[in-house]
Amino acid sequence: MHPDRVRARVDRSNATVEELRAETASWLGARRADPRFARFADHLGILERVFGEMLAALGGELDLAREIRGSRETYERCARLDRGVLVVRRLFDWYAAKYDQRRDPRFGTVLAAADEVVRSCWREPFARVGAVPPSGPLVYLEPRFDAYATPRVSVPVDLRAPADAVVAAFVHELPIPVVCLPGWATREAWWLTLAAHETGHHVQHDLGDLRYATQEALAAVGPEWVSWSGELFADAYSVLMVGPSALWAVAELQHGQEDRSPRPGDAYPPPSVRLALMSEIARQSGLGDPGHPTELPQGPGIPQMPEISRAASAVLALKVQDHSLPEISGLRQEWFQPGGLAAIWAERLTEHDPLLTRLDERSAARVLVSAGVIAAETHPAAKARDRVHENLSATLPRCGPPGTMAGDTPSSQVDAIARRLAAQLVAP
Repeated sequence: MHPDRVRARVDRSNATVEELRAETASWLGARRADPRFARFADHLGILERVFGEMLAALGGELDLAREIRGSRETYERCARLDRGVLVVRRLFDWYAAKYDQRRDPRFGTVLAAADEVVRSCWREPFARVGAVPPSGPLVYLEPRFDAYATPRVSVPVDLRAPADAVVAAFVHELPIPVVCLPGWATREAWWLTLAAHETGHHVQHDLGDLRYATQEALAAVGPEWVSWSGELFADAYSVLMVGPSALWAVAELQHGQEDRSPRPGDAYPPPSVRLALMSEIARQSGLGDPGHPTELPQGPGIPQMPEISRAASAVLALKVQDHSLPEISGLRQEWFQPGGLAAIWAERLTEHDPLLTRLDERSAARVLVSAGVIAAETHPAAKARDRVHENLSATLPRCGPPGTMAGDTPSSQVDAIARRLAAQLVAP
């Protein structure tokens, strides 16, 4: 084969690399300059380093391809590296689409609100123990019935098809966790209360050894509790973050589901057991009766209240640097008492241009979204609920102190991840 044709084949692959390099650089530069992405400075730095290293590795391999004698070997290498470029393209598109929902008029306002609810729930426990949090979660919306969280070492639900396995493996290693919330939050912003539960998954994963500590604590209650430990920790965390409104969200999502005897490996307990545990968490945390009475069915393996009470106590007794879970949550019981801050804000959310103070506090977003649930439930008329949605969407983005989603991820850690992923990408 003529050498010019072989060079043209390498040039074609190299042009694709350079095109993607220019596109990612342009996207990152534009997002850094856009105030809607100010909370994600750490995320953008991670993506810049990882994409840059991966594309540099592909370019270096293509330079080596020019030195190969023999067209077959050159074409084979270019084809393999082209597949690597497609992985980087898919990875970039996967992340960019989620960030760029903030530029979409349908999603931007409510995501700005969601970001503050997540930031409030995420930073609180790290601040309480004097720790710098890792990169915080990226929130995005999808028209799904349920919310879910993808920790920084899990495979996202929308990348579990066989065709996406390679891309999922790279997302699995990138230190940017994600939270997916239901699309109907664009019409009913109080559903952002689900972010407290989903952020709880990330806190359990990233703050000390809470995953293993939770499993160990619940194993002492009964073996079936171990497989429920992830969801039950997030349930308990959500109660401590947003008060009784956490139970409203779970009750609404579970309504109509049938209680049955647990099966080995179930991630969730029976619906009534889940609500009973959350109610007990609220009671033992000094929040009183959350107003969701639960009748526990009788059946093989279905826990009853004495066991549920022990499980709640075990979770609340979890320690991080000698601080209990309620202590690291920053919970103040008076927020959620009758006549407390959540109740006051709930009434004001039904007003035109409500007067809401103390919005600069770290807790403000999570108390406000809880107030939104109260307001929507106590004022069921469509006009009142529309007003609540509008006020929540407008006010939540103004909550919290200045800052980003988290502290900077150490550059040495990001560099190590970038080099490892680049090596995986170009490996034969």
